[in-house]
Formats: sequence, C-alpha cells, structure tokens
Amino acid sequence: MENRMNAGHESQYLIEEMNRYYNTRAPWHDRYMSYQSETAMEELLAPIIAACDGSIRGRKVLEIACGTGNWTQVLSRRAESVVAIDISPAALEIARTKLSGYKNVAFVLADAYDLGNIDGLFDVVFAADWWSHIPNGIIPSFLKTITGKLFPQSRGVFIDMLFQAHFAQEPYHYDEADNRISLRELPDGSKYQVVKNFPGESDLRAILADYAGNIIYRKFDTLKRWMVIFETR
Repeated sequence: MENRMNAGHESQYLIEEMNRYYNTRAPWHDRYMSYQSETAMEELLAPIIAACDGSIRGRKVLEIACGTGNWTQVLSRRAESVVAIDISPAALEIARTKLSGYKNVAFVLADAYDLGNIDGLFDVVFAADWWSHIPNGIIPSFLKTITGKLFPQSRGVFIDMLFQAHFAQEPYHYDEADNRISLRELPDGSKYQVVKNFPGESDLRAILADYAGNIIYRKFDTLKRWMVIFETR
C-alpha cells in the first residue's frame, strides 16, 4: 500500500510539474516547434496528416492537450467538429486567438486525466506529442478515461516523437517507474522536471490491447515521429 501511495504522489507531482512547464513555456512554444504560420503544420508534417486524414475527416473529435492550437487547425479543416482541451490557460489563450475564425472548434480548460467537465461523446480522440508525457503508472487510467468519452468502435489517434540525438544532450534520469525525467530550462531561467518517454511499438501494442483493437502503428523516420491508430471495443 505504501509503495502504491508513493507512486501515486510521484505521478501527481510529475503531472503538476509538466503543467507548470507548459503554461510557462506557452509564449515560446511555437518558436520551439517551428510552427510559425497557419499552414506550418500542413507543410511540416504532410505525410503524417495524410496518414490520419481518413480517421478524422467528417468526425467529432476530442483533442487532448491541444496546446497553442497548431494541430487544432489541422483537425478543424477536416473534422465535423473539434473540442480541444488543455490544462494551460496561457496556451489556450494563444490557441483561441489563433483559431478565432474557425466556427467548428470549442476550446475547454480541462484536465486530460479527468474529463468530467466535457459533455457528450466523440468519434475520435486525438493527441499529438502527449503520450510521451504520461507517467507510466497512470497510462491505464488515462486510457480508461478517454475511451469512456468515445462511442463504441470509435478511433484513437496518437502521434509523438521518436528518440532524437538532441534528447541525449539534455540532463535526465529514470525514476522507479522507469519514467525518463528530463530537466528543462526556459528562457526566463526557470527549470522543470518533465516526463519524456519514448515507447516502442511493442510497448504501445501491449498497453492498448486491453482497450482497443485493429491497432496500426507507423514510424515516420524522416519526421522523427510515430503514430498509432486504434479502434475502441
């Protein structure tokens, strides 16, 4: 019991630390990610967007951790509607400004691990550059939460980063739950411990097996990204 409680407290600390990091990082986020225009995502990640287009087009999408709204732009051009959530007020403010002309998008301040304030059910749950930040011990509860917001036989689309050489240059360590914890510093000098895991195909398939079927995994080596698409039961 003691170990479980300690693990739970550790996960909560890591979540809160990451939330502080991304809320503080919001003004610099687009520059870091090279997303500098309304069409930047379409140009930078065109092969990935083409690969998930059929899972999104014409559907009701719940976007987890939308950040400053770059992927939200991509989704809104294809989906019937998008509810985009994030826990960062600073990021959501930027996203709302960026997508002020999009009529099929609603932004909601919400916790990805507790979707109680999100109404209705969706055809698709989508997240980009999010899975790597989930502490290992709470991935099952996260999957249970998001699949509870989907119609039966709906789809999940997750996109995230493959390991890149520059990640080895940052200070990091592994905790007892095998989370890779990076030490990140922002331009204002503030420092944060951020979970940044790099699951492989077998890891993703193993943990998704209890929640989904028809799991498709793809790597985009040139773009340093992986993508997994699955259907809920």
